[in-house]
Amino acid sequence: MAKQLEVIKFRDLLPVEGIPRFVPGFEQPTLEIKGGDFRSVERILINEVPSPEFIIVNKHTIYVQLPTAAERSITNIEVISSNFTKTSTYSTIHYEIGTKTRTISGLLKLVQLFVKWMLQSPRTDIFNPERGGGMQELVGKVQTTRTMDSVASSIARSVKNTVTQIRAAQVNTQGLALEERLLAAEISDIQIFEKQMEARVKINIRSVAGSEAVAALEL
Repeated sequence: MAKQLEVIKFRDLLPVEGIPRFVPGFEQPTLEIKGGDFRSVERILINEVPSPEFIIVNKHTIYVQLPTAAERSITNIEVISSNFTKTSTYSTIHYEIGTKTRTISGLLKLVQLFVKWMLQSPRTDIFNPERGGGMQELVGKVQTTRTMDSVASSIARSVKNTVTQIRAAQVNTQGLALEERLLAAEISDIQIFEKQMEARVKINIRSVAGSEAVAALEL
């Protein structure tokens, strides 16, 4: 099975089931968070700001220091795993190679290929000028909820075009593993946020082998 350098990092978002209390005895405000299997936690975002420090107390408990920007109000918590397990509700995406490079194969390689092609703008590759779903061009186009219909349709069109392009490219590819062959990709959720001027989309990606992953993107 051919491998590929990981340039887009997909990381599971672990479920948060409760925030029972502020933990006493810490110099900085620190939350106790209960939830899923936290042993693989790599990063925690509170109000989209990384926590300066966290402690994995046990499998289902972590202590998390609040970022200064989140000390007055907590609106959102994301607990990010170092894993891509395919079984999480969805994964988040980080665009980086990092200090420790690694190669990928199988479903993760397929998901990375799909996201790269979907974001790519047509005419940016001189060897394949038609390639690209063009979703990156949507960045900045979300102005108000009044544009929701046009943004949603543009995202749907980008996903559909990417599916068509990858399927066509893989038809004559010999020796490609079934888990790396695209069967389908479907949008499961689109949300438009007027105040943040952004769109969030979840895409279910399925391989011919039957394995499935969910990619979550913010535009």
